[in-house]
Amino acid sequence: MRVSRIYLPVNHQDLGETWVIEQPKAHYIRNVLRLKPGHQLQFFTASGQQYNAVIAEVNKHDVVIKDMAICHDAPSVSTLQITLVQGISASDRMDYSIQKAAELGCVAIQPIITEFCSHRIARHKYKKKQHHWQAVAISACEQSGRVDVMQVKPIKPLSEIMAEAHQGIYLEPTADQSIYDIPASLQQQSHIYIGPEGGFSPTELDQFEQHGFLGIKMGNRVLRTESMAPVILSAMHTLYGDFKPARRLS
Repeated sequence: MRVSRIYLPVNHQDLGETWVIEQPKAHYIRNVLRLKPGHQLQFFTASGQQYNAVIAEVNKHDVVIKDMAICHDAPSVSTLQITLVQGISASDRMDYSIQKAAELGCVAIQPIITEFCSHRIARHKYKKKQHHWQAVAISACEQSGRVDVMQVKPIKPLSEIMAEAHQGIYLEPTADQSIYDIPASLQQQSHIYIGPEGGFSPTELDQFEQHGFLGIKMGNRVLRTESMAPVILSAMHTLYGDFKPARRLS
């Protein structure tokens, strides 16, 4: 029987013999997972520890867990330290990009405003949208077995992010180089820039060049913005990261 898994934003040092889970996680455990006293539950914490536990009580407003024990066979974090810098797209497309990035081990995602962003968010709604995207990321981390949480950073303009980054890769269908041309310095740790539905503007492409970023294309077809996160992360893991088989000793 599959054990349900959740994220608890607590420090493992604060855990005692029991722990009280309050709303909204309690609602999720009670009404969505429909767990009862005696059922097993697995959770991971803000410090990257994974635990096995048992449901002790299911109350109207909270759930109590007990018998917490560190899970020593928890999966390791991704071998790649990649931050996706994603041009903001329409709500469902952006949710999809964030979900798949989290599933594929992305460390963080930086939502950016670019010249060709067709989906505009009022400034006073930035924080609310960030909280929504973070919830999407946490849900994907729970489902995919991660023991760490992908961070969704505050919305910023592209120009501000480029000024902060020292190394980067941008995806552009007209670029001359491919993923096989990524230098060793960017294979394990990098910022990867993905444009919105309309791609990057000529001005933005010039800025990438001025900052010394590497432009690469993913094959001979133009992919939708929401396809780029799973495609580039899968390709990076195949060539340089988690998908590579362990070397066998002869």
